[in-house]
Amino acid sequence: MAQDRISAEIDERRAAAASGDPITRSTPTGMAQGSEECGQQVVVSGDVTVFKPRPERGSLTVPLSITNSGKERAFYLVEVRITGPGGFDATVRVDTGAVGLYPGTSWPTELIVKDPGKPLPKTPVVSIVKNVKRELQS
Repeated sequence: MAQDRISAEIDERRAAAASGDPITRSTPTGMAQGSEECGQQVVVSGDVTVFKPRPERGSLTVPLSITNSGKERAFYLVEVRITGPGGFDATVRVDTGAVGLYPGTSWPTELIVKDPGKPLPKTPVVSIVKNVKRELQS
């Protein structure tokens, strides 16, 4: 009796359902192809690309892009160090802990770098000092 009731309920739901193909979860594949223009690449480490810094109002703006090339949603912690003549030495970080990236997506951003009292380097040296990727386990 209970099985008949369940079968009848399933038939009712099918009849009431909207027409068309059901929506299912699909995972993007391949590398994201963003339209952002970040400039000349200066360092690449795993899913992280740092582009040539540019001076802006007493600081350096450092474009950076993270592209999740994995198969799971991922969170990143990245630290970028900028050095130059005259003692310029600054480290900035980006943490995607609140916005994990889905596979095949990218997140371009810009980091603002300052070292008070030090002259901005015309040819800064850029390095990635920390690049931690944590994949969400399903």
